[in-house]
Parts: sequence; C-alpha cells; structure tokens
Amino acid sequence: MKTKFFISVLAVLLSIASLVAQNSSKTVRVKGVVTDAKGLPIKKAHVFIDSLKTGVRTNKRGEYKLRIPYEAKVLSIYAEDIGVQSAMYTGEEIINFSFPQNVEVITESELSKLGYIFDVEVFRNIGKKSYSEYNDIFQIIREKFSGVRIEGTSIYVRGVIDLQGNQTPLFIVDGNYVNSISNINPDELKSIELLKGEDTALYGARGAAGVFIISLN
Repeated sequence: MKTKFFISVLAVLLSIASLVAQNSSKTVRVKGVVTDAKGLPIKKAHVFIDSLKTGVRTNKRGEYKLRIPYEAKVLSIYAEDIGVQSAMYTGEEIINFSFPQNVEVITESELSKLGYIFDVEVFRNIGKKSYSEYNDIFQIIREKFSGVRIEGTSIYVRGVIDLQGNQTPLFIVDGNYVNSISNINPDELKSIELLKGEDTALYGARGAAGVFIISLN
C-alpha cells in the first residue's frame, strides 16, 4: 500500500513543473462526491490539485466543486482522520472518490514533507500574469476564454442564449451592472471570470447568456 501511495505522490510532484510551465489562464469545472468505505459522505475533506491546496473542501454531503487549470494532472482528496486519495485528471467533469477500508492515515506534516503545499495562495496564483501587456480588454477576453465571439466592442458567448434569443452576456464590474466594458484599461484589471450554464442561476434571466465578473485594482 505504501509503495502505491509514494508512486502517486511522485506523479503529483512531477506534474507541478508541467502545470507551472504551461502558465495558462484557462480553467475547467470539475465536481464530485467523496465517500468512505461504507459509502458515507466525507465532509470537510481538502481538495488538492497537483499537490497544491485549493482552499476547497467537501460539504456535508461529501460534494466538492471547483475550477481547475486546464493542464492539471492529478486531483487529490485529503481527510485528516482518513488519509489521502489521488486520481489522474484526463479531462473529466465528474471525479468521485471512495476511500478503501484500510487506507493509510497521514498527517499534514507528513504530507508537507512529501511535497504537498498547504499555502492556498500558491494555487490561486498559478497562471496569473499582468494584464498591462494587452492593448484592450477585448484582447484579454479573446485569449482567455474559448467559445466567445467579439465583433468590434460587442461580445457574444457561443452556446448560451437568453429568453429573447440574445447572446450578449451580462457584465458585472466590482459588483455593479454595466452596459459596456470597452472603457476598462487592462492596467486596472485585477481579475475576470466568465460564468455559464447553472453557474449563472444567481442572476436569473439576465444572466442566461453568460455573465462576466470583473474586478478592478
């Protein structure tokens, strides 16, 4: 069992270099359920991507949900009183974990010695780069998000549509609804995220064609 565990850890550590080297801003949505040997949900288990702590934990139903870098290689679940389980990521949208009966319990200190990093900011900063190198926000969106069509200063999200047949997304800048983002200077941009599908439920019909969440410095 220990041999398999250390092989898994080695794969995780090797993948860090690949993930950082790619330095990509593209992410994908992954979710799943974590259960013990009896099929019962494991709550408050930590989610790691390529040995980096994400800050995401399972809820009381053992569920987790997060967005991960497109180039991620290994997803791991760590429960303090149970142990750690890892799975290779090959593009799945759903990855469930079931801990076996006699999994080896390991402490955070031991995981750290094996190369797991518990500083959440390390994961959050992967792929980030200065936006000041871009000419305008439309160039940023064109590079950062797939399935988006830009015509002049108009943005359309492919594959989503509102009740009026509109493909124009909703723009929210620092918590405020705006009609246009053409005046945003890339130097001012802190973060930008595109929500689609069920992730836009909070915004009702207004967000049916997608929602851009933008934060400025």
